[in-house]
Amino acid sequence: MKKLFIITFILFTTLAKAQDKKMEKEEGIDREEMPEDAFFLIDKIPQKANRLRYYYQTDGEEESYETKFKFKRSIFSVEFGKDGKLEDVEVILKEKQLPKQTLQNIQTYLEKNHERHKLEKIQAQYLPNSVSESSAEKLFLKSLSFDTQQPDNYEIIVAVKNKGKLKKFEMLFDKNGQFKNEREIIRNSYDYLIF
Repeated sequence: MKKLFIITFILFTTLAKAQDKKMEKEEGIDREEMPEDAFFLIDKIPQKANRLRYYYQTDGEEESYETKFKFKRSIFSVEFGKDGKLEDVEVILKEKQLPKQTLQNIQTYLEKNHERHKLEKIQAQYLPNSVSESSAEKLFLKSLSFDTQQPDNYEIIVAVKNKGKLKKFEMLFDKNGQFKNEREIIRNSYDYLIF
């Protein structure tokens, strides 16, 4: 019985640690391959948007679809579940676009927890508060005016160095810059292949 407990504990610990890692794979797809229910929002992308692209992504466990485009000099990402329901809208930001106190809170957290760090990518994240199409549409339209709307979270890609080891994390901070969670980004070996 004791051996079974130890084996179960080791297995549980290993699985818990594996969930804190991000091994995402993304590939471009045609518009027709997007879930049909996603078009209620995709069709609302402004006509003036450009570089409109469609993607399928998986992290080995979850699958999703994404539409990316550029609008008003900003890059947007609209993510849908396999069923076509909106999961989130993200807008790439520059450091100077973050509220000063929010950026200061993020920097303070990183300085306390890592020897060195570099912010590589910052995204304002807007989350749907219900599954209805009308609230998803409101969220989408709200994200298009991100310069005047407070996001729900900030998703940040951060390169860190601790004890001589370099790692990259996807970190989530709330709208005030308070740390919520992180996942280490693991590059697949095929990312390094040169053809």
